[in-house]
Amino acid sequence: MDKCFVLTADIDLSSYDNWKPIGSFVPISDAPEDEETPVLELTFTGVFDGGGHKISNIKIDEPERAAVGLFGCIAGDAGSVLNLTVENADVRGAMLVAGVVGYDRGPIIRNVRLIGDNDVKGGFLVGGIVGGGFCDTVDCEAQANVTLFGDGAQGVGVLAGGMETCDIIDCSATGRVTVTGTDCMSIGGLSGAAHNSENVLRCVSDVVITVGEGNMMIGGLLGHAGMEESAGDTPTLISDCSATAVITAPASAERIGGIVGGGFFTQAYREYRPEPGANRVVDCVTAGEISGGKIVGAIIGYAYDNSTLEGCASTMTANGASDLIGATSDQVPLDELR
Repeated sequence: MDKCFVLTADIDLSSYDNWKPIGSFVPISDAPEDEETPVLELTFTGVFDGGGHKISNIKIDEPERAAVGLFGCIAGDAGSVLNLTVENADVRGAMLVAGVVGYDRGPIIRNVRLIGDNDVKGGFLVGGIVGGGFCDTVDCEAQANVTLFGDGAQGVGVLAGGMETCDIIDCSATGRVTVTGTDCMSIGGLSGAAHNSENVLRCVSDVVITVGEGNMMIGGLLGHAGMEESAGDTPTLISDCSATAVITAPASAERIGGIVGGGFFTQAYREYRPEPGANRVVDCVTAGEISGGKIVGAIIGYAYDNSTLEGCASTMTANGASDLIGATSDQVPLDELR
């Protein structure tokens, strides 16, 4: 589990009825501050270099398991997946679910492709290549249909369910995002989140997104993004990105944007996160249509006073309008958000 590997041929996993993910996620203790930190000895901490080869036909049905994918959990200073193509993944799990890496706390995932017919389902942090991660994600491409199910579920995107304290650079996503539950959040075409992340650069999405009642923080590229004040003074930079999205939402959904729904904020977490994270959206473009919902913009759904929009353009219509920002904090105070 701590060694380095280079794939020298394509591998077909169709003979496995239920693939056992490589690496497990077990927190180092029951303390709240340790709930996201895995026991390293149970994770994959080495380097897996695909060498440009392909692993195909992965089937996983683990509806009660956390950290589900070709790799269940990757961590450590070296833990990484590079130069790999994965084709035809059919994956179901409880949380941290993906076609390639369910939970990634390594330094980087780079040049990974998810192609073919891919279907990924789960109840928390669900993505095509990464379910949830703290790893830089560079030059990756995902084609998938991803589904987030269950009321109050969080984090879904075609590339990643949710990323934190990492860069997302030169990545793309094509496919469909479906959210079946009520009061769900952080729903994006590319990634459900870029939370406390410094950069999201030159990324592209072409997606269809359908969400449920009371869903919030929804974006054609990112569901929510932004740097919390406690994490740094520089806003998350979202630059030179594009999203073509058709987003369908009920009237009760809120904070929906062509690029990003807004910074992370809910009344339930207000004691710990009193204001949305700061983001700076620069030179981004969108196309497509947003139907339904409230606080809806062609670039940003909700822009708090710590966030800015510069040099962006759109042909997207948001409930028939072309406003780049759905609402600012001057127009809709935080007390009026869910």
